[in-house]
Amino acid sequence: MHRRYEHVNIPIEIIRTFVCVVENGSFSKAGNILGLSQPAITAQMKRLQMIVGAAVFDRARGGAALTERGTLALSHARRILEGNDRILSLGGANGDWQPIRVGLSPLYAEEFFKGLDSDDREQLTIVCLRPADLEKGLADGYLDVACVFNPSENLTGPVPDWKERFVWARSRDFVLRPGAPLPLVCLPGNLEDQPVIRALESNGLAYRIAFTAYDVKARFAAVASGFGLIGLPDRYVAEPLIAANEYYLPPLPSLRAGIRVRAGVPTIARIEKIVRLLMSLAPEDPEQRTISRSAQAY
Repeated sequence: MHRRYEHVNIPIEIIRTFVCVVENGSFSKAGNILGLSQPAITAQMKRLQMIVGAAVFDRARGGAALTERGTLALSHARRILEGNDRILSLGGANGDWQPIRVGLSPLYAEEFFKGLDSDDREQLTIVCLRPADLEKGLADGYLDVACVFNPSENLTGPVPDWKERFVWARSRDFVLRPGAPLPLVCLPGNLEDQPVIRALESNGLAYRIAFTAYDVKARFAAVASGFGLIGLPDRYVAEPLIAANEYYLPPLPSLRAGIRVRAGVPTIARIEKIVRLLMSLAPEDPEQRTISRSAQAY
């Protein structure tokens, strides 16, 4: 680059390295992918920090954890790369090596993986996060497509939605002592647990948080041991759990789920395939599916 432009143009190789470091979680992994040495990666990231005027990686947290400035820089970096690669594609360059970043609820993970083939596995980066984090990932440009509970109206892209009918679940030998507050197994603040909390509080029923964990399987294990009750979509209640229909349990409201694609993502075959695969997560019951016209292209 000519020196006269060094303060107005950002070298694209620095942007690509930055995104690669974040997506792979370390400088060394990014170096292996890009064919760069550790000193070269470090030098490029120092140059990026000079450009943005602050640190982009949080040293206190280690790895590729981003600072607030780094998170902002990442959202712009992805758009720069996307525009760069789309221009290259006009001349026949193939940018299919870039992974598609998919986000989904841990509840859907097992079913989603069943539908993947070997080609899909090589081309995807998948993250399981809470709904609020999935939406933020789409807005920040970190995710390309996501399956989100209760997606907000400001998310763009195709909008296939459905309703998940929530029910109570317990172990076969669970017994509630008369007069005792309902022991809940949940993750406070998690959108998928809101139907349970809403139902109990609107009916004036006493409850306590008996077990909490980010890991879905850990929560299932707690319920299976008889430690408490949990609210789940009815189609995910399976042995060793059973639906709990006790008279003292209020009915649970449904929760909307849907698929969103990040604004600006090109409609390419690989994206279309992943959207169709995510659509297969929807219930088969047509009364629960409300797929909009904008989704029909997929």
